[in-house]
Amino acid sequence: MKITDVKAAKIGTNIVIRVITDKGIDGYSQIESEKDYLLPIVQYFKSMIIGCDPTNVEDVLRRMRRLGAFKPWGKVLSSIEIALWDIAGKEAGLPVYKLLGGKVRDRVRVYNGSFIDPNPPYKNADTPEKRGENILHLNEIQEGFTIVKTGVFWHEPGYYKASDAYNSYEFNVEGSSALLAEGSLLKESALKESIEYLKRLKKVVGDKVGLALDIGPGFMPTDVIRIAKAIEPYNILWLEDSIAGDYTPYTMASVYRDITRSTSTPIHTGEQIFLRQNFMDLIESHAVDVVGPDPADVGGIAELKWISEYANLHGIIMAPHGTLDGVFGMAALTHVCSTMPNNFIAYEFPGINPDFWLDITEGVPNSYLKDGHVAVWDAPGLGVTFNVNKALRYINTEDKNFFM
Repeated sequence: MKITDVKAAKIGTNIVIRVITDKGIDGYSQIESEKDYLLPIVQYFKSMIIGCDPTNVEDVLRRMRRLGAFKPWGKVLSSIEIALWDIAGKEAGLPVYKLLGGKVRDRVRVYNGSFIDPNPPYKNADTPEKRGENILHLNEIQEGFTIVKTGVFWHEPGYYKASDAYNSYEFNVEGSSALLAEGSLLKESALKESIEYLKRLKKVVGDKVGLALDIGPGFMPTDVIRIAKAIEPYNILWLEDSIAGDYTPYTMASVYRDITRSTSTPIHTGEQIFLRQNFMDLIESHAVDVVGPDPADVGGIAELKWISEYANLHGIIMAPHGTLDGVFGMAALTHVCSTMPNNFIAYEFPGINPDFWLDITEGVPNSYLKDGHVAVWDAPGLGVTFNVNKALRYINTEDKNFFM
């Protein structure tokens, strides 16, 4: 079997990748939404892998791997890798998890991620008490999330005012769309308010739901330590990306290590990191308690599996990132996470948004998300494919030959 073409098209707000072979077996994957600027990179990598056997996944990846990079540039390579596993599973007549060593759990725990609650108690949760009620509601609905992550502080635009920090000034340039870093050392009043906010939030949530907090990047280490130590009695699952994360192209492992050694509140990072080599310092120095690679950024699902095993050897928890990875990303995460060791907690549910994705694809079981878990299904490959006639309604006009 040989790769004969790699195509990319925009369906809705997502780029979809199709790897085509001479045996008529295709593999699919998604790139997270609103990343149109990555389309030319698909063609860049395509030239490296035409003629390769797609079932020799590692051989194909080593041709591309040196030329990937931190988020978002590693997304194209990672998404091609996921499509290759889809082909390998279809060719073998096996679900992808079988090719990764086999599953150790029949259902996989997830946390809310990009899931949108259609009827939250409060549309505008402008107090910690209202936010807490919304979090509890995510547990009470059919999806029944047992872990909920919420974004606060520097991760929530507008949470802090410029006057809350010592050096947080806006310097916007008209016409610029740059993603500017926020953050600075908090003034004492803002620091106290932040700690009080979390105490009030946790008072509402209690122990009914595991609560994780995405709080940055933007903090100075001293503030993270003060907040983390103050909330130790509340058993937060983790504080995520306080110093580096999201789109920062570095890890700050030594800084994270100092924070982690100063508190019993678990510290988390990893969503933006490309390749296992860039997790080595974080893991080997015990710089964090929890790592969260995204299979659509880190280099694919085999790379994620390797990192989970290596983290387990060092007593570090695994909670993969996955927001906006789409229905194919959800399938990939379910397969790989079903094979992970006991350091796995849950993966971030990508959200199947907009809803038409479940109409234009086939294979996802009915009621696939229930009681905070996604059941592992057994169709060959990723177990998800397109209903082409329905998908054509949503594809860009210039991409109509994507399925040809």
